[in-house]
Amino acid sequence: MKAFLAFAAALLLLAIALAITAPASLLDARVAALSDGRLRIAEPSGTVWNGAGDLVLLPRGTRRSVVWHIEAWPLLVGELRGSVAADVSAPPADFVYGPRTRALRGFELSLPMDSVLESAGVPAALVGAGGSLAVRVERFTQTPETIDADLALQWTDASLPSLRPGLRMALGDMRLDLRGSGSEVGGALSNRGGDVEIAGRAAVSYRLAPRIDATIRPRAGIDRDRTEAIATALSLIGVPDGQGGYRIAWSGS
Repeated sequence: MKAFLAFAAALLLLAIALAITAPASLLDARVAALSDGRLRIAEPSGTVWNGAGDLVLLPRGTRRSVVWHIEAWPLLVGELRGSVAADVSAPPADFVYGPRTRALRGFELSLPMDSVLESAGVPAALVGAGGSLAVRVERFTQTPETIDADLALQWTDASLPSLRPGLRMALGDMRLDLRGSGSEVGGALSNRGGDVEIAGRAAVSYRLAPRIDATIRPRAGIDRDRTEAIATALSLIGVPDGQGGYRIAWSGS
C-alpha cells in the first residue's frame, strides 16, 4: 500500500509539474478555436500561464506583441481569468471568460483598419480601408441577458475606396463612445475633417449584434467633381434624406 501511495504521489507531482511548465504554444490552438481561425499566437515563449508572443490577425497577418498571465484555480469551475498587455511596459488588462460572463477591463490596442475589417469578414467593398483603429476599453461585461460597457473606438485618418479609380473618400477622424448597461449599449457616431460629415448613432446588443443609423453628406467646400463622386457612392448604400445627405441604417447578426 505504501508503495502504491508513493507511486500515486509521484504521478500527481509529475502532472502538476507538466501543467506548470506547459508551453505557451498550447494557447495558440485555443485562441484559434475561439476566433474561428481569425486570430493566432505566433512565436510564443514562456508557458501557458505566463507567456508572450505575437497576436496575428488573419488573413492579412498583422502582428502585435502581447504578454499574458492566466490564473490556474478558476479553471476548476470552468472559468478563464487572467491579464493581457500589448507589451511588457504596458499596464495589463484583466479578462474573464466563463460560461455566463465575459469581461475585459483596462484594455488598449491599435491596429490598421483594413486588417481589422478583413479579419472580421466584412464585404469586399470595404477591404482597402485606410487609417488605424484605436480601441480603449474601460470596462466591458457580457452575460446571457445583458451588456455593460464603457469603451471608445477611434478611426484616425479614415478613408474608403470609391467607385472612381484613383479617388478615395476621406472620412477624417471618426469616433464612437459606447456607454451604458442593459440589453443594448449605444452612443453617438461622429467625425472631424474629411470629405463628408457623419452624424448618427451606433449600438451593440448583449448578443454582440451591431446596429448603425447615421446620415452622411458631402462636406461643404470640396470641389464639385469630388462631391458628385461621393454622392454617387453614398447613393448605392444609403437613402437620400432630401437635404443633400444619405441615411445609412444597418444591423448585423
